Order: sequence, then structure tokens, then C-alpha cells
Amino acid sequence: MSFQARKRATMKKLQYYLEQQEVDEPIIPLINLINSMDRAFTTSSCSGRVMVLIDRGRKIDSEKYLTFHRYISIEDLKDIPKDSNTWLRVEPFIIHIITEDLDTADSIMRAARAAGIKRGGIQRIKVGYFIELMGNVYLSAPVSKLVIDEELIGLVNNMLRRNFNMLNRFYLSIKKLVENIKNTSNH
Repeated sequence: MSFQARKRATMKKLQYYLEQQEVDEPIIPLINLINSMDRAFTTSSCSGRVMVLIDRGRKIDSEKYLTFHRYISIEDLKDIPKDSNTWLRVEPFIIHIITEDLDTADSIMRAARAAGIKRGGIQRIKVGYFIELMGNVYLSAPVSKLVIDEELIGLVNNMLRRNFNMLNRFYLSIKKLVENIKNTSNH
């Protein structure tokens, strides 16, 4: 399958998930901007999340009890199980991008670095280059050891704020890249 054929198929799937409201709202402007590029498209992403996880030993058996892609309140966590198998997690954004050529992949990586994203890399694949970018906020703690109060909620929301701020800086960096590409192709 060619790069363009894979992009068309992936965009068709994305449109379906957007219609089903299964795409994290905070990341939609960024993925739309990346997908507007001729030589790049996103394959999967998460804007970052707060999650309550019931750990059943193996990852495959664990249950996502609650997931939020937004700031939370005490009210959101009031009814969660308080046993030692229940974990509160804050996870960073993750974005997967495929580019047609190494120059485009390199440009996106430079935009990521300019936005302060340190976790990421490029791999060669059949249809081009695969980029994975990830934020750096992370928390994982057993609920049984936590006091769910305003201080904890503030910590969690501060982590999400830092995550969303980095996503916004990346959006602005990609926007500048897209504008530069358009200006170059117009001359």
C-alpha cells in the first residue's frame, strides 16, 4: 500500500471515530493540522488522561474503571474503590505520525523539540517514517495510599495543565511548520 493510499484509509477511519466522538477533544486541532500536511498523517493519539485502573495482575486483565481527558474534581473520584488493586494514574499525551519522507519526519521532530517534547523518535517503515511523540507527565499511585482531597486534585490537574500546555506549544510549532511549507511552495 502506498503512502497516499494508507493516508486515505487512515483518514476515513479517523472521520468515523470523530463522528462517533471517540477522539479526545483536546487533541483534535493538533491532529487536524498534522493531517492537513501533504506528506504526514496521524495514526493514533491520546491527549493525555487521568485514569482509575483496577489492577488484576496482568495488563490484559486490568480494567479502566474511569478515564478523563480533562481536568477533574473531587466529585469525579468520590465513588472509586479504595482497595490496594485500584490505581490512580496520570498519563501524558502520545501521538503517532507517519510521514512520506525523512525530511518531513525531521521537520516534525524539530517542531516537537522546539515545543519542549523530549520523548520521541523516528523509525523507518514500508510506507515512509513512523514518529512517536510522548509528553513527560506521569503519576501512578495506589488509591489505598492516597487522600483524595483538594491538594491531590490540584496536583493531578497541574500535571494535566503542563501536559496540555506542551500539546499547545507543539500545535503552534506545527502551525509554523505548515505555514513555512505553504510559503515555500508558493514561491
